[in-house]
Amino acid sequence: MAADVKFGECLNSLLSILGVSMSQLSKAINVDSSLVNRWVNGKRVPPYSSKYIENITEYLSKNIKNSFQEQHINELFLSICSDNKLIDSTQEKIKMILFESQGYSIEYIKKERFPKYSNNDQPYSKRHDNICKKSLTKNTNKLTSFMDFSSEDKIILGLENILSAGVFLLEFAASQKGKKNSTIYMSYHNNLDMENHHSDYLVRCKDALIKAINNGWNIVLLLRLDNNIAKTIGFMNFLKPLMVTGKITLYHINKYDISVTNNDNLIVSGIGALSCFLVKLNSKASSAFYFRNKTAVDILENHINIFLSTCSSPTIKYYSHKNKMDYSYCLAKSEEYIGNRFLFKYCFGALTIPISLYEKLLKNKGLSIDKILTALELHKRRLNAFIKNVQIYEYNDIYSIDCVNNLINHRQLYLYDYTENELVNLEVQDIIDLLHNIITLLETYNNYNIALISEDTDSTVKDSDFYFIVKERQAVLLETLTASKSIPQVQLSIKEPMMVKAFEEYFKELWRNIAPVNKAKTEVIAWIRRQIELLYRTFTD
Repeated sequence: MAADVKFGECLNSLLSILGVSMSQLSKAINVDSSLVNRWVNGKRVPPYSSKYIENITEYLSKNIKNSFQEQHINELFLSICSDNKLIDSTQEKIKMILFESQGYSIEYIKKERFPKYSNNDQPYSKRHDNICKKSLTKNTNKLTSFMDFSSEDKIILGLENILSAGVFLLEFAASQKGKKNSTIYMSYHNNLDMENHHSDYLVRCKDALIKAINNGWNIVLLLRLDNNIAKTIGFMNFLKPLMVTGKITLYHINKYDISVTNNDNLIVSGIGALSCFLVKLNSKASSAFYFRNKTAVDILENHINIFLSTCSSPTIKYYSHKNKMDYSYCLAKSEEYIGNRFLFKYCFGALTIPISLYEKLLKNKGLSIDKILTALELHKRRLNAFIKNVQIYEYNDIYSIDCVNNLINHRQLYLYDYTENELVNLEVQDIIDLLHNIITLLETYNNYNIALISEDTDSTVKDSDFYFIVKERQAVLLETLTASKSIPQVQLSIKEPMMVKAFEEYFKELWRNIAPVNKAKTEVIAWIRRQIELLYRTFTD
């Protein structure tokens, strides 16, 4: 075994990973719930002669619902069984985890009940000295319980010095080619006071993480979310260019009242680790343990993986290109929730297109009848929800004015058919119909507003079109699209309440910073009317 872990601890980890309660398990394998409770609490271990482990494995494997759970199981398997057992089946990995921990627990109980002296029945003190000569690391059989740190391991005082050390670790990792399991772990518990004069470090940190992603590293971030929305928004701005790569795994602590050690961690697999602490309560003074010792780095990496599997939940759900419709159905469902809705998009949204024009453009794309019917069904579902909710709730859209310029000058529009966004050509009358429909929506619904911004100066999305929709207290949906491609690079959703709230406040801040002339309804309508007049002149000339 790579680690000596008891059966109860393993079973508890698996139940937590899969969201299965002890009572659910007891009913599924037809045993009394008190027996499962005794297993989990280490008071009983299933005997070798029983079929309990096979029955547990069969039930748990049926409860695997997503790749995040599979990843946690893989990490638990590696920590328990090491990576020298080549097993592809997740079900077999669960079984092996339970068998290995069962064996360890049974042998442990035997030693407790029937202690044997080694080396001619030597006394306890002598045996204890010998035991202390055994290894604590997982990579060798000849280790000691007491291990000196390397000359590079340090205690660092002061936030400035801590940030320098952290950036060094990230930049060093980014310069190395990542292997299959090379991972950078970062935790953020809102403890470090990241003031404005530290922005240079944050930029370097962000750039290093993006380079590390491009060099094959996995990035795992763990957040503790609370009522400090301002800090969550700040961290969200930091995360935005990482999220749009589609290659970052974000977790949040799943119990908001959980007691969390007052420290933040940066762990770079096989390279180094940084564990930061506040020196005094309510003080900005900080300190950190800086490790390059491989054993210390491995211990911290194992610790955070256990914490991720038992006390956290995935914050982001990514949608693969193989299941494009899953994202579209999620989009339609979010439209049906009650509450305010906020939209930030590079071009006019699908709901601004008249239904007759939308159907015409779908047919012009040469789609099959089935695809056209599916797209129309989803479009009408969203449109009906929009008309119902906008009469009660606030609906604000932010669009780039460049999309109107592209519409007028090049007669092109991105058309979303719920599988892809494709740039389509329009006739002049199509453009006029679209702009008239936008004016009708603005004049009909008092709660509907549009703001037109001159350009998006955010460098984090300069290489891709960035779009997100927020439904109050429900969900955030985000996607990116490279101009040269029709299929979105990344499609994801976030339903964690505090992150949704942070996106709401982020949008409201964007809205507040838009000049009144670019968001006042009368001004927007008047500007669109002028574009229609220009089109009419062009059309009649």
